[in-house]
Amino acid sequence: MKPFFPFVTAAFLLFQNISAQTVDGKITLQQGQILAISLETKTTISQQAMGQAIDFNVDAACRHQYQVTNTTEDNHSLRHSTRQLSFRFDGMGQKMNFDSENPKDLNGQMGKPVKELLEKKYDMIIDPYGKVLLCMPDSFATSATDNRMAVIGGMMKEVLEVIQPPKKGKGSFFRVVPPKEGGLKTGESWTESGSTLTEKYETTYVISSVTDSTVIVDFTGNSSSVTTAEMMGNTSTTTMTHKTTGKIILDKATMLIREKTTTTESAGTTASFMGDIPLTSKSTSVIRVKAE
Repeated sequence: MKPFFPFVTAAFLLFQNISAQTVDGKITLQQGQILAISLETKTTISQQAMGQAIDFNVDAACRHQYQVTNTTEDNHSLRHSTRQLSFRFDGMGQKMNFDSENPKDLNGQMGKPVKELLEKKYDMIIDPYGKVLLCMPDSFATSATDNRMAVIGGMMKEVLEVIQPPKKGKGSFFRVVPPKEGGLKTGESWTESGSTLTEKYETTYVISSVTDSTVIVDFTGNSSSVTTAEMMGNTSTTTMTHKTTGKIILDKATMLIREKTTTTESAGTTASFMGDIPLTSKSTSVIRVKAE
């Protein structure tokens, strides 16, 4: 009978070796490479108005891409463009569908503001870890107030955010694992926080697994937001708190995102001429990246 202990010892050492692996967040890009990104979101919103529950269901999707226009040891240059926007809305007895690849939709009532979004492009330069060094233009001009845009913006907030140029000094889409001398080990974590005019957030990331081909990063976060909207002459203010959980699958060889899943649960109130209306929502999103 062969001894069992050498096998156990070998297995233990293998486990120790795997668990002790370190990863460096430096990304690898190839000049001319196109990274096609799909984003799909599903959101359920519940409101209480005049003693009645009102539910809204919104599915939205976006296909966009980054083309690598130049790459060096010190930085990468990329051009961003949007290929497709679509959404489905069901609430208050109304249903609405839109797909920018459908000529009838694109030439219809919602077509003009969506066409403007699809035409927006920007160039950016990032450092080897994905931090934005320069973005041109650094922002897009705000369109004139338009009820159609208010409707679209409310339905597709997360989708529309990917169209906007990232801010200089902030993390781009490609920044996940931050730089650290010696790299980061399985189980190590880091926290990112910040604020905008309408939102405050704090998110903690942890490297949960490292294999020969992938790096898995789990994250949890808390945020709060205060937004205002105007529709048909009436202004409303929505105050929300959000709890987020998710997982990022990175390609170990390039440290590029393969897939990112996010779930967010929110609660708050909308203050309007109708009084304070309780509001809850849950949204899930899936991002997938494919090199072309």
